[in-house]
Amino acid sequence: MSTERPLPPTELLHRVGRIDAPDVGAEYEAIGRRSRERIERLLPDEWSWEGRRVLDFGCGAGRTLRHFLAEAEHAEFHGCDIDEPSIAWLTEHFSPPLHVFLSGEQPQLPQPDGFFDVVYALSVFTHLTDQWAGWLLELHRVLKPDGLLIATFLNEGLWSDFGQGPWDEDRVGMNVIKTWNSWDEGGPIVFLSEWWIREHWGRQFEVLSLERHDPAETPSGQGAVLLKPRRERLEPKELERPGRDGRELEALRHNVEQLHREASELFAHIRHVTESHTALTLHAKGLQSELVRLTQELATIERSRSWRVTAPLRGATAIVRRRNR
Repeated sequence: MSTERPLPPTELLHRVGRIDAPDVGAEYEAIGRRSRERIERLLPDEWSWEGRRVLDFGCGAGRTLRHFLAEAEHAEFHGCDIDEPSIAWLTEHFSPPLHVFLSGEQPQLPQPDGFFDVVYALSVFTHLTDQWAGWLLELHRVLKPDGLLIATFLNEGLWSDFGQGPWDEDRVGMNVIKTWNSWDEGGPIVFLSEWWIREHWGRQFEVLSLERHDPAETPSGQGAVLLKPRRERLEPKELERPGRDGRELEALRHNVEQLHREASELFAHIRHVTESHTALTLHAKGLQSELVRLTQELATIERSRSWRVTAPLRGATAIVRRRNR
């Protein structure tokens, strides 16, 4: 059982999502277990893992994969991630039975066409900005014609957590916030409206089911969608092209407004840092000038007649102090 297996080091536990809980390890286990339960709930009722090929796309250090170790004895469970320490740890502790490999930022996987029965991508398209279409098409390529893709996404449930005000389904579309956020800080955050997923992802996949949040949890969680590949294979630009829905224009305007707002906040922060740096520089120069002045005064005192005359007295005083210690 997964509880008998080692947990990743703390920095890897937090890498796929900051865990604020008294017992981080126990919560990590619980999140992975709930993820497995959600995957199986989304799959068809008659689903069996026996003999299947499965890919955890963006597996981290195996938070979800660790709950499929028993099934991995009778099926092929693969995992990939761009984080080398996570893959190194997973390789050392869980391979075999798992098959894990390092993936790059560009949409390219080593498997041949039609290799996997199922791919699941949990908290991955929640961060993909420029490469979302390329990766969606790459997952289409490695899926069998009757394969299935499960992907989670951010929408209304977590919108307010990022200070975005009221949720407006018609104006969100694909909205990227924290565009300039470093990956160490969680990277960019991508929110998707249901209509936008059906319009754009639906061009390459049939949408079999979609839930805006996990029905087993509170409405504040991620949404999830179950997809089946369409026969033809498109190009990224064909997925990215705006549709005829009037909400596309409103969503683009909303995203531009979002970028302008973030740019203003960023420049305000830069200005504050610059002003603080300037003030510290001036203060440092003032301290340097004071040090020079005091050094010069000390040199003047040392050259004075009174300083030379009282030198023996100061020496005797020092000797007495040492004897009295």
